[in-house]
Amino acid sequence: MPAILDDAVKSIMKENPKVSESRAYAIATSQLQKSGDLKEGTQEPTKKGARRGEMSKATRAKTRARKYKIERERGKRDERNTEGRD
Repeated sequence: MPAILDDAVKSIMKENPKVSESRAYAIATSQLQKSGDLKEGTQEPTKKGARRGEMSKATRAKTRARKYKIERERGKRDERNTEGRD
């Protein structure tokens, strides 16, 4: 299993001790596929998922915070100039 999937399952089971392991894997798989860390319909990591799986939990939180800060500064819209592009 990918490291990011195992970390997510551990986190889910820690927060909800009554959840079965198979249910925790289902929840984690679904969420990681939605976020683009796992390929759709599989438990195989994408490049992003493999890179994030190598990070510590704290490092993942820092990169997520940086992403949200950039989105807030842009007004949650990407306002890049795309004039002249084909």
